[in-house]
Amino acid sequence: MGKTVDVGPSSGRAADADLPVLAVVCGAASYGIFPLSEAAAGQCRLAFLLDAASPVARALRRLGPIVDIVGTDDDEALAAARSLSPDGILTFSDPHLLRTSALAEGLGLPFHSARTAAALADKVEQRRVLAAAGLPMPRSLAVPEGKEPLGELDGLRFPVVVKPRNSAGSRDTTLAVDRDQVRQAVAAARADGEAGVVIEEYLPDDPAMATSDVASFVSVESVAGAGVLRHVAVTGKFPLAPPFRETGHFIPSHLGGETLDGVLEVTTRALTGLGITTGCVHTEVKLTPDGPRIIEVNGRVAGAVPDVLLAAGGPSLLRMAMAAALGEVPAGGLAACDRVGYRVNLQPPEWARRVRSVRGIDQLPGPPDVASVTLLRQPGDEVDWRRGTDENVVAVIGATGSLDEVHRLRHRIEETVVVDYE
Repeated sequence: MGKTVDVGPSSGRAADADLPVLAVVCGAASYGIFPLSEAAAGQCRLAFLLDAASPVARALRRLGPIVDIVGTDDDEALAAARSLSPDGILTFSDPHLLRTSALAEGLGLPFHSARTAAALADKVEQRRVLAAAGLPMPRSLAVPEGKEPLGELDGLRFPVVVKPRNSAGSRDTTLAVDRDQVRQAVAAARADGEAGVVIEEYLPDDPAMATSDVASFVSVESVAGAGVLRHVAVTGKFPLAPPFRETGHFIPSHLGGETLDGVLEVTTRALTGLGITTGCVHTEVKLTPDGPRIIEVNGRVAGAVPDVLLAAGGPSLLRMAMAAALGEVPAGGLAACDRVGYRVNLQPPEWARRVRSVRGIDQLPGPPDVASVTLLRQPGDEVDWRRGTDENVVAVIGATGSLDEVHRLRHRIEETVVVDYE
């Protein structure tokens, strides 16, 4: 059975004792202490189910009780969760969707159903469910561990995207233009520890939507509570670094009119088809010549989006996710923003293996244009493009008065901050 490791501090306010308890199933990709503390303030008391020996636990024990569920079976984890007497449960981590769903069912709390969580955690199952719901999906092929895909590629049109079946952040995701490149991509993903692989037809860019400043895809940040769905923001994307790594994003997006309506409509259809009724969801949508198409749906808050929405003057997605888990019904449409928030990711080139030096950060402007600069890789750190978007070396977050100003600022950041590689 799970063991309570640390009861955490009390808030020092008697009123907090009356707040509901929200259990958070955590992993390495979960949020840190300060964003979680701010999102929970005055709304709930936090408790955590996780690996008590992890660095995340050492930080989070300052916010509330921690129960170690590593090595437990589902019944033991459920008993551990019951010891917290939670009023709601959620996770911000893809690998914990299935366990959180099982715990929620056992506790009688709202979360993704077992069917929904399975589709969110498995790209093959997700495409099957979305196709069954009537959404147009690219033709794809699932390649199980140890199986060679070449004999089954005849039904696909090149180029194709090769990606792990269970992963996120464009990790080990590549474009293949022929069978040899498919073979190489599958072998490389397996060598990196990815057992199952998906091969699917590449969704072409809409030439009217892809420019030197924006990519031909967006994401939709949504929240559902008690079966009611609200789309909170549409996030525009800067052009990708090869092959599919994100160089940043901005809120609100550049879309409007029928294009925006089409993106929201296809997202609603996808979330309805997946059975989303509770929680925050991050949906990637490709803008193609045939209209918007679903790339994939992620059953949690996007990792790098909440800070950008806040910078734009919008609401806290983390706070909204917590409220939904506690049964609150979301209201309203797209959040009003009084400025354009952005994040710029400086990605290493594909040939780079190590950071040699980083120069120019001290020459960037201050707030509000540049609100924060985070050095994610130190000189001497190894880098590998196969780890995807999260391998970015420098992240810059800020806000300006218009999208044109954001584009000018992005170019300035990319010219000013110089990263040398080996």
